[in-house]
Amino acid sequence: MLACCAEREEFHHSTPLILSFDEALTFFPFQLEFYDWNDCLAMYRAYPDGHREPLEGSCSFYIEHIESLEGGEAWIDSIPAGLVEKARGYAEFGVYMLKIAALSQKARDLLLQRPTLLYLVCEQYPLDQDEVLALCELGQREILTQLGLASSRSALRFLDRIESDFSTRSTVIIIHRLLDPEMMSFHLFKHYKTITNLTLQIYLQWPTLTGTPLGRHLAQTNQRERFQINQILSDVFQLGYRVLDVDSIKRIHAVTSYEELRALHDRWVVAQHRINFVPDANSNKPYVIPFEGNNNIVPIRNYQELELEGVEQNHCVAIYHNRIIKGEYLVYKMFMPERVTIGLKRHYVVNGRVSETYTVDQIQARNNRMPSSETLEAVYGWLDSMKSAKP
Repeated sequence: MLACCAEREEFHHSTPLILSFDEALTFFPFQLEFYDWNDCLAMYRAYPDGHREPLEGSCSFYIEHIESLEGGEAWIDSIPAGLVEKARGYAEFGVYMLKIAALSQKARDLLLQRPTLLYLVCEQYPLDQDEVLALCELGQREILTQLGLASSRSALRFLDRIESDFSTRSTVIIIHRLLDPEMMSFHLFKHYKTITNLTLQIYLQWPTLTGTPLGRHLAQTNQRERFQINQILSDVFQLGYRVLDVDSIKRIHAVTSYEELRALHDRWVVAQHRINFVPDANSNKPYVIPFEGNNNIVPIRNYQELELEGVEQNHCVAIYHNRIIKGEYLVYKMFMPERVTIGLKRHYVVNGRVSETYTVDQIQARNNRMPSSETLEAVYGWLDSMKSAKP
């Protein structure tokens, strides 16, 4: 049931508090009218001929943008205490979340209690205000189910620990992937008190470290130390898999600090000099490619191509050769919007059921740099399309 403005389609408003979004600012032939909380934060397009129509979807204005305009502070002050601060961290959806909260008591409660869940609803339906309001009437776990996400109590607690500014599209992409109801990857973060942008970036770059002592240590380090750890991690992975034939991941998971990682690295460098490294006996075998790429995303088909990819991108992707031969891993190279290497994990058993599925393990630009948000969207969109097309 809507808390107010049951007749919001009609124009029965008090003297409007109009913010000056005119033609010069919007580049459209209309003015945007924003009303205050007493009128449920109603928004309209007002045309020069007197025609007006409600603006019901996300208007993509930041709260800080509205505050800077004449009348903006009064618009903010009309909103009940606490709501604005809850919505402020959700970038261009913050104003939309406030507008939904003005129309529904349930949405208002959701904004106060679990704002990230309201954000996910608004982000899913940026142009369908009625759908957002309908979902807000459901229980919180049912909302997650309707969004196609994991809906356990632990999933809700995971949302509560997220402290992100949601300034990039990549954040919501990661959250959706972590809340995939089949993979339930959000459980990796069960020992984290807070989940920040940095925590999510580390997960993107080194998914296997999430939840480990070293992964938690990385989230607390400064930028210089993270860069040092990233460089040494690449060397340790390569030394373990390609030279010493040991489980690099298992050994790294036991490391708790940069000093321990450096000591492990130095021991393995010494050990490398004591053996004669022989290339893998399976290096001539072609890789099994379960689905093809396209003109922009190309599969790596053999060991020679894998080695070349590592040389071109200056990283250690060649260490995954044995996993590729075993059918556990796939590697692709991508050219646009930037040059990256894509690593995919193949899973055969999901939540106790025999099933074959694929998840992104890593997306690395040259020198193990983080990819852009545009690249993330392109990769995940491609993978979704490939999985949908696979019989």
